[in-house]
Amino acid sequence: MSTQPNTSWIDPATLWMSRTRQEDDPASVAETEFRQVLARAVSGDSRAFEQIVVRHERRVLTLSWRLLGSMEDAQDAAQEVFLRTFKYLHRFDLQKPFEPWLVRLTVNVCRDLGRKRSERGLVFVESEEQLDRFDLASTSDPFAELQSEQQRRMLYRLLASLPEKERTAFVLRDIEGLSTAETAEALGSSEATVRSQISSARLKMRKAIAKSSGGRRQ
Repeated sequence: MSTQPNTSWIDPATLWMSRTRQEDDPASVAETEFRQVLARAVSGDSRAFEQIVVRHERRVLTLSWRLLGSMEDAQDAAQEVFLRTFKYLHRFDLQKPFEPWLVRLTVNVCRDLGRKRSERGLVFVESEEQLDRFDLASTSDPFAELQSEQQRRMLYRLLASLPEKERTAFVLRDIEGLSTAETAEALGSSEATVRSQISSARLKMRKAIAKSSGGRRQ
């Protein structure tokens, strides 16, 4: 019978920072090998867990930034995600895919953190230069065609102003590229509800883009 592992070995200040260990390329770990690593981590192997962090931390950090709107909050969220991952990994069913479980955990952590800090608002304040330092530039960004930095910042602010559920659904479906079914699973919601949330968010974003372009976009 599994017992809850001891997390005292983790250094919270450096947990998300393995970006300095460039020799540990996540892409170099084949899926079959990762399943073996995951099994060792579930059994309590701390070195195996470190490999899980290396493989997934950039994704968790990026998703957290997109949900929370500031790199400081995203770093706090990513740290908490992996602390919870280590704490609860012994409950994970090895017969199921790992990433959807991690995405759902990230969403839950960001919700908790966002609600605690809602009194100071949710505003995307990082410049493109600051974001590049964390390698968060993504060709999947639906706003990449917008040439003006001012336009991009305005749209990110609009994303931050969306209701939490709409924003989260939009980020997961249209920016992270999850399917509607995967988004619904991550949110613990129905596909019909997710479709409604995404439709509403898309409409608001399209209107904002059209307005920022002087009505040229439809």
